[in-house]
Amino acid sequence: MKRIIAMILLTLAIPAGATELQMTASTWPPYVSDQLYKKGIAIVLTEEALKRAGHDVSTTIEPWPAALEMTIAGRYDVITSLWHTEDRAEQLSFSEPLMKNYIVFIKRDDSGIVYNQRSDLDGLRIGVVADYAYSETPYDTAGIDISEAGSAQDNIKRLLAGELDLVLADGRVAAYEIDELIAGKALSIIRKPLVTRGLRVAVSKQHPDHAEIVAGINAGITQMQADGSYNAILATFRISE
Repeated sequence: MKRIIAMILLTLAIPAGATELQMTASTWPPYVSDQLYKKGIAIVLTEEALKRAGHDVSTTIEPWPAALEMTIAGRYDVITSLWHTEDRAEQLSFSEPLMKNYIVFIKRDDSGIVYNQRSDLDGLRIGVVADYAYSETPYDTAGIDISEAGSAQDNIKRLLAGELDLVLADGRVAAYEIDELIAGKALSIIRKPLVTRGLRVAVSKQHPDHAEIVAGINAGITQMQADGSYNAILATFRISE
């Protein structure tokens, strides 16, 4: 029954005259990268959802925040692998989450740092990525030395050099950076998340069918979850929800 309902929703969500859409995203492994299988799990999930809604998709990876800015301007129709904010929602229509992001801290094993409550962060130097919306509700940074960089990898290098005490990053990104790029280093992830976000797709409101396209994405993901292909795609990337 769940699968039948999903198929009905998908049929209703397909806009008349569905055509090719121009999609973008920014490098953010394991979600998006030219170096990953089919450009990463976020690309695969989004392209499959759009395909089920009757669209052909052409995907180009662009730097951040240029990808966001070009989608807002209508240069691209769709952007995948980003978080919802109220400011962004003024110019973009957002899907339901593709999957959850757990935003965690990375530490050096020899630091002795623990994170159980907000006061544990007082006086620490924490690296974040510039222009990333870690939380829709700004968290209290009083008494914390926040330092911005262009990527989680840049921040991890600064953590190893002793320039930072903690790095804030998505948990899967943190694991990828440590396992794939900085293997053998004495780093670990603090499992307690600071916040949980929903990884989403957004459609430029410059597109006249933005609402229908988002409905198609949502229906496509629902159908994929119902027929088992969603979990199969996650398994291909050795990722669990």
